Amino acid sequence: MDSPQIVLTDTPDASELLAIRRGLDAFNRAASGIDDQRPIALLVKDPATHDVLGGLNGRTSRGVLFVDVFFLPESMRGNGLGSRLLQMAEDEGRRRGCRIGLLHTNSFQAPEFYKKHGWREYGNFPSDPPGNRRIFFTKDLMPAT
Repeated sequence: MDSPQIVLTDTPDASELLAIRRGLDAFNRAASGIDDQRPIALLVKDPATHDVLGGLNGRTSRGVLFVDVFFLPESMRGNGLGSRLLQMAEDEGRRRGCRIGLLHTNSFQAPEFYKKHGWREYGNFPSDPPGNRRIFFTKDLMPAT
């Protein structure tokens, strides 16, 4: 067999990304015996146009809630909406059997917001722009037994 071709791209096709995801999912299923990965999305929509203005997305898998992207426009911050979205994601994670949550943010984004909601920093490292830090958070979602 010839050596495989390696293609570096910043414009992968959705089907190409899906092929990688399916391969990893099959490996994880075989290794763990668990096939419970599901996306999670909380969409904040304009009531008139139904356009998505912000929200939260991630996934749940093998007992972990992963928050991948969380965004609200500046005009929608400070009124409890972000807190409601995060709480809804945590509640759904619990319903799906997640024991912990994981996310990361930048020091110029929302680390204090996550701390206020019981998320605990478990690591950070320098990131651009200079002076910024990428901060990793976790939260226990199940009560201690």
